[in-house]
Formats: sequence, C-alpha cells, structure tokens
Amino acid sequence: MDRAQPATHDMTTKGGSGDRAHGLCRGSDVANPMKRSILAASVALVLAAVGCVAVLVYVGAADERALSGQKAVRVLVARKQIPAGTTGQAIKSGGYTEVVTVPAATVPADALGDIDASLAALAVTADLQPRQLLLRGAFDVPSVHNGGLPIPDGMLAVSVSVRTPAQVAGYVRPGSTVAVFDTYAVAEGKGSGGPVPSGDGLATAHDYNQATRLLLPKVQILAIGGRGTPGAQVGPQPAPSASATSGSGATSGGQSGDTTTVLVTVAVTQDQAQRLVHVAQTGALYMALLGNGTEAKPGPGVDNYSLFQ
Repeated sequence: MDRAQPATHDMTTKGGSGDRAHGLCRGSDVANPMKRSILAASVALVLAAVGCVAVLVYVGAADERALSGQKAVRVLVARKQIPAGTTGQAIKSGGYTEVVTVPAATVPADALGDIDASLAALAVTADLQPRQLLLRGAFDVPSVHNGGLPIPDGMLAVSVSVRTPAQVAGYVRPGSTVAVFDTYAVAEGKGSGGPVPSGDGLATAHDYNQATRLLLPKVQILAIGGRGTPGAQVGPQPAPSASATSGSGATSGGQSGDTTTVLVTVAVTQDQAQRLVHVAQTGALYMALLGNGTEAKPGPGVDNYSLFQ
C-alpha cells in the first residue's frame, strides 16, 4: 500500500503538466485571431487613406482639365429693361447694366465688357430684358429707329403747324434754337398772373381782348416740313443764301408768304409737349430765333390794353 502512493503522486504531477500545456496552446489559439483582426483593420485604414488621396488627386486633375483652355471674362448684362432707342451713353450713365464674370467659351464673340466711345451715340434696336447680354450687334444709328429724326435722349418730338412769318421767314432751320410764343383770346376776369386763354381759339372780333405770352423759352428744331414732302429738312442745314430767300414766295413778305403754313418739329420734354399741343389747339404759335447768348424770360406778356403801356 505504501508503495502505491508515489505512483499516484507521479500521475497527478504528469496530469498537471498536461493541463498547463493544453492551456498554453489554447491561449495561443485565442491570441492569433486578435492579431489577424488588428492587422486587417490596419490594412483597411491604409487602403482607405490611399483611396482618399487618390480621389483628391483625381478631382484636382479633373478641375485642372476642366479649367484648361477656358478663360474667365467680364461682360455686361442688363440690370433692368432697356427700351429700344436708348443710346449707349444713356445706358452707361443710367445704371442699366452690371458686370458679371463668365467662362469665355459661353459668350458670343461680340459680347460687350464695356460701352466705349464708338457706341455712345448709337442706340439699341430692340428692348433688352433683365439679365440679357449686351451685344455690339444690338446697336445701330438711332435716327434709323426714330423715323429719321435725331431725337435727343429723354426728349419727345412734337410737330406743330406755323405760318411762314411765324417761322422767322424761313430762317429757322433744323438745329436752330427758338423761343415759342402764344397769341390767344383772353378769358375776361380770369387769372391773376397775366391774361388767361379763353380756350376757344384766337377770336379776332373787335370786342375780344387778345394777349401774347412766352410759352417755351428755348427749344431745338429737329425738322422743317413733313417727311417725304418737297423741301422737307431733317438735321442741321446750311444757312440759306440771300438770293434763295429773296426769290421765295414764302419769304417775300407778300400775302402768299403770310398765309403759307409749314410743319415744324421740335424736341421737347413731356411738360413742354403738353403745353405746346394745348396751344396748337387754342391759340396761334409764333417762333423767335435765338441768337448766341440770348435768353428769353417768361413773364405776364401783353394784351390789347397793355400793349403800349
């Protein structure tokens, strides 16, 4: 019996050593998958970083390819509607445009970046809408689009019929500046600033009082005569010669010259146009050619009673 105990002890010792060896092997098996997972994660991170760098490089190269061969240019677009007939100078000074930057490949060759001196006197031939590009081909000579009349910017053209003496015997020419007077029948007892028109034309009966007052101190003549009629004049004209005027029935001072009428077209503001049209219906117009430095001043005028005072 005493001899059997050592054997038991030896088996126990051997069994313990076997368990420890088995435990070490099992620990090694657990550590290996963890190492493989860490390695795989590290490789994934490296690949992701490389992929990001590759994408950035590709995008940068794509931007360079997209921009290569393209040039940014500054062009004018309409800030608001530009009416047909507006001159380049009016567009430039009237705040009609703004500058935008766009790729050169997207704009026409005649797109404008500025309105230079060559376009200042020209006018757009059609309405330009907001955000529309301004093109050089949109400009042309303004007179072509105003019935042949060189109407100044912001002005209206109004034609009235006057007798030849009232047209300064034919010396009023396109380009001249004149003062316009009105002779009319007076409405008795009306008004405090001077004689007031009665509104029923220039009555000439002896019991009517007539008055003459300055209507417009200075207006520019655009044309003489109707369009297409013989002798019609548009634009600045040379002064007539003495021989030409002395032989003309319209300037001879005879009865035919006193009764002949002619259309005179003037450049006026809206307010002046209203006054001129009103007088053309209710009175008789007379023009006075202004000399250099001459200034006509509005006043109460004269009537039959104050004429010789």
